[in-house]
Amino acid sequence: MTLTDKPEMQPEPVDKATARRRTAPQIIGGSVLLLIGLLWLLERTGVLDVSVTAVLGLGTLVVGISLMVLAREGPHVGLIVFGTILALITTLTAAAPFEGFQGGVGDRTIELTSVGDIQPDYNLAMGKMVIDLSRIDDLEPETALTASVGMGELIVIVPTDTAVRVEARAGAGQVVIFDKTTDGVGVDETYQSSDLDPDSPSLNMDLDVFTGRVEVTDD
Repeated sequence: MTLTDKPEMQPEPVDKATARRRTAPQIIGGSVLLLIGLLWLLERTGVLDVSVTAVLGLGTLVVGISLMVLAREGPHVGLIVFGTILALITTLTAAAPFEGFQGGVGDRTIELTSVGDIQPDYNLAMGKMVIDLSRIDDLEPETALTASVGMGELIVIVPTDTAVRVEARAGAGQVVIFDKTTDGVGVDETYQSSDLDPDSPSLNMDLDVFTGRVEVTDD
């Protein structure tokens, strides 16, 4: 062997127990995410009607049972952190006073062309919901719109030059009503057009986001 030669480093052998301990959290975490994704897909396609709280609760239950089974092998820090985050989100969704957490998950765009198409309320658990009212030309006095999102964004596009009254709340996040932006925790904003007339066409909106952003715009 010359002076320039270096002994080849051989990887240390890993026993089966150590290998299982290293891979178990990844397998369990991936399985839980797969389960959540599958239930979300089934809900979106109409096969199941399941709330986001139930989905997150089931995922938390799977992680908890897995930690009990793997306890003999020692602590699994990554899995504990993952389970704690899931449990926290589940608790928040269960305690939230908004009906949005009873809706589905994902991004939704709702385009309405007539006041008769407006539903009593619109709910989304997680994601972005855009309600486009810009093409409605038959508004009635104080036409009502109620919408909520659990975690994510709620954007309402109103017809240009329409008188509106808005009550918008964000448990934690941001409320944007035309040119005014308010950030923080427990945001509660009310806006009323200066030309609002009880006998003229107008919109009366009640908007909620538990965590995220509410925006009202005419752009």
